[in-house]
Amino acid sequence: MGLHRWWQVKLVTLSLFLSCLVGGSQSYFYDRESLDDFLRKQANKETERLRKGVLSNVYLPSNFTGMEVSVVRLRSFSLWSRGMNYSSFNLPPRIVLQPNAKRIAILFENLGNWSSNYYNVPNHTMVASVFGVMAYSSSETAFVDEKINFTTHGDPIRIRFPHVDQHGENDTPICAKFRAGGLVKFKNMTKPYVCEVYSQGHYTLVVPSFPSPKEPNTRSHSKRFTKWWVLGFVIGFAGLVILVLILLALVKEAKKRRIRKMEKNSEGGELFDTFWIGESKLPSASMLRTQPTLEN
Repeated sequence: MGLHRWWQVKLVTLSLFLSCLVGGSQSYFYDRESLDDFLRKQANKETERLRKGVLSNVYLPSNFTGMEVSVVRLRSFSLWSRGMNYSSFNLPPRIVLQPNAKRIAILFENLGNWSSNYYNVPNHTMVASVFGVMAYSSSETAFVDEKINFTTHGDPIRIRFPHVDQHGENDTPICAKFRAGGLVKFKNMTKPYVCEVYSQGHYTLVVPSFPSPKEPNTRSHSKRFTKWWVLGFVIGFAGLVILVLILLALVKEAKKRRIRKMEKNSEGGELFDTFWIGESKLPSASMLRTQPTLEN
C-alpha cells in the first residue's frame, strides 16, 4: 500500500471515529455520507484498469473486512436498452438517469457486518445486511464527483437477500429503504426475501422488535405479579400488627377485671392498715387489741 493510500485509510478511520463521538444522539454510529464518499474514491481507483461492462471487485482496507463492493462502467444507453444482472441485483431495462450522462459507473454494495454501524430502523430489527446500489457519472478514465439518481419506468429493480437471520414464525420480514435524514420507507415483499424498488439507494429486511399480539408480554406480566405480591405483603403485615394490638388490649383488659374483682372481694372482710416495704404494699394489723375483762 502506498503512502498516499495509507494516509487516506487513516483519515477515513479517524473521521468515522469522530462521527461516532459527535453523532451519539443520531440513530446510527458512523456517518453514511463519509462512507459513500470513501467507497466512491476506492472504486475510482479501479476504473483505471476496468473494461466497459466488466464488473470488478473494489479493494477495501483490512479494517473494513466483511464489507463487499463491486463497480462496473458502462454507457447509459446500454443500461437503458438491456439492463443488468449482478449477483443479488437485477436492474431492468428503461432506467432513466437524472441528470443524464453518456457514461456511468454503478456501485453494488453489501455492508455485511457493518450494516448496523451505519443504519438502524426504530422499533425494528434488521434481519439482513444493508444492500446498496449507487450510480455516478463517469468519464473515459475515472469518476467525477456528481452522483446520479436513476429510476425505472417499467419493471422494478429486484434486490434478493441471500442471507437472512432467523426471526419469529409469525413475523414476516418487510423491505426498508433508507432515506436522507434518517427516514425509512417500508414495503412488503412480493417474493420471499426479495425487495422490488424503483430507485437507487440502500435497502434491507426488517421485522418488528416488539412482541406480536399473540405472544404474551412476559415482562409486563412479571411487573404486575410483583406489584400484587408487594401489595399483598403490606396488607398482610398491617393485618398482623392490628391483630397483635387487639390481643394485647384484651389481655390488659382481662388483667384489670381480675384486679377489680379481687378489690371487691376484699371490701367484705376486715380492713387492715398497710405499710410499704420498698415498692411492695403489705397489710398491717393494729397494735390495739380488745382489753380483757374480769368475770364476776
